[in-house]
Amino acid sequence: MKSFFKEAVNSFKTTGTINPSSKYLINDCLKDVNFDENQIILEFGAGNGCITQELLNRNSDTSQLISFEVNPKFFNYCENEFKLYDNFTLVNHSAVNFEEILEKHSIQKVDYIVSSLPLALLNEEDVILLLEKIPNFLKQGGCFVQYQYSLEKYRLLKQKFSKVKVDFTLMNVPPSFVYKCYI
Repeated sequence: MKSFFKEAVNSFKTTGTINPSSKYLINDCLKDVNFDENQIILEFGAGNGCITQELLNRNSDTSQLISFEVNPKFFNYCENEFKLYDNFTLVNHSAVNFEEILEKHSIQKVDYIVSSLPLALLNEEDVILLLEKIPNFLKQGGCFVQYQYSLEKYRLLKQKFSKVKVDFTLMNVPPSFVYKCYI
């Protein structure tokens, strides 16, 4: 997407960055994801689709990826970019209320949630609500992957999940922490 920087600056509160994720950050986010058959993966914040593309590249044809994007320009870009994937659904809907989309698709549990939401910039009540819901919709053995540019939400994640593993990706602008949260 040619205008990522411009759109990211214009909507910084929802993007939380001015650069797309690096290939190193994407690999760190996805290295513990098992791309097995018949899985359901949610993506919170498709943005310019750099993580979306890698999820689709690695995903099985029998698995489903549902991505959430509230920014209209990023949504339209991803809708056009990934329209040929039968196992991909893009929704222009807040990830905070992701369960509404799951209910619409008769999905009770998901295998993985990969999130690029800027938790430090979102309304604190929304962040708490989101983090309270996620464990209820993850399958046993599933994982919530969240990257951030600080450790600010580490304590909150530790309260909501039984195990939180933290990795650090230096090769990203800015460098990033990758949280892997298990129920």
